[in-house]
Amino acid sequence: MKSRNYEYVNAIYQEGSFSKAAQKLFISQPALSAAIKKLESELYGISLFNRGVNPITLTPAGEYYLTCAEKIAELENQLDQHFASLAGIRSGTLNLGSSSYFCTYVLPDLIHQYMQKNPDCTINLVETDVSDMEEKLKSGALDLIIDVEVLDQQIFESLALETEYVLLAVPADSPVNQKLLPYRLTSTQIRERSFLSDAIPAIDLSLIAEEPFLLLRRKHDMHKRAMDICRNAGFEPKVRLYLDQLLTAYNIAKSGKGVTFVRNTLLDYVEETDKLCYYKLSDEMASRKIWISCKKYPEPSPLADDFIKYMLISKMQ
Repeated sequence: MKSRNYEYVNAIYQEGSFSKAAQKLFISQPALSAAIKKLESELYGISLFNRGVNPITLTPAGEYYLTCAEKIAELENQLDQHFASLAGIRSGTLNLGSSSYFCTYVLPDLIHQYMQKNPDCTINLVETDVSDMEEKLKSGALDLIIDVEVLDQQIFESLALETEYVLLAVPADSPVNQKLLPYRLTSTQIRERSFLSDAIPAIDLSLIAEEPFLLLRRKHDMHKRAMDICRNAGFEPKVRLYLDQLLTAYNIAKSGKGVTFVRNTLLDYVEETDKLCYYKLSDEMASRKIWISCKKYPEPSPLADDFIKYMLISKMQ
């Protein structure tokens, strides 16, 4: 029973959709469908999914498969942990750098879970900004970084962890929301990623061309994306404030001082609020990947390599 098959079945089960699971796994939907058909063929032609319902559900055979696969995956993990410990792979120190957002919300739980399983290692989480993140990685001050920036591929190796989406956040008390009502997203649609469906309309961004904007400074990837998204919609944004942190822009927008762009994953971590309205964007710049990067030479340490593997697996679950 291949672990990749388990990841595929589990992703479809979690997402309730082949297309959403394929997106989460960074493979094409035809490739995922072909893999599941091959697996079902190996299982004597027994179907694992009820394909005629939405969302897709597991058949009794699929539930049994997933239960057994989870047990096998746990045993394989225990086996791997044991021999990795004997080999000393999961000991030593790892310096991990990222932005304020990831250091605050995403990484602490992942690092805690990893260190619970591997108590002989030390992981230092370093909050840094985009201007010196790459330099610290190049100098060896950091072993790994996690960010949206694409680094020099001749020097660094980068692996995609996941895809995130840029949304428009508008203060709830702004009158412009009345014109935007057909496009408004619910927090549930955002958290469950159902807003990605083609059935959910994207905002006509020209409707907010006269609104004051809160943007990150030019050094940030989000600044370039925000400017391109507005220009592609036919206008230059009227910027009220330039800021250093996305969380600062989010909180100022929540206080009613202007519209801003936020990442969809932010709603997984902040408390629900009725002070902002969210809208989907159709521009291709509204989609971006999160990268975990390390130097190609010298190669990452066994601990760094193992943590990368752990991050990739964790994001698939």
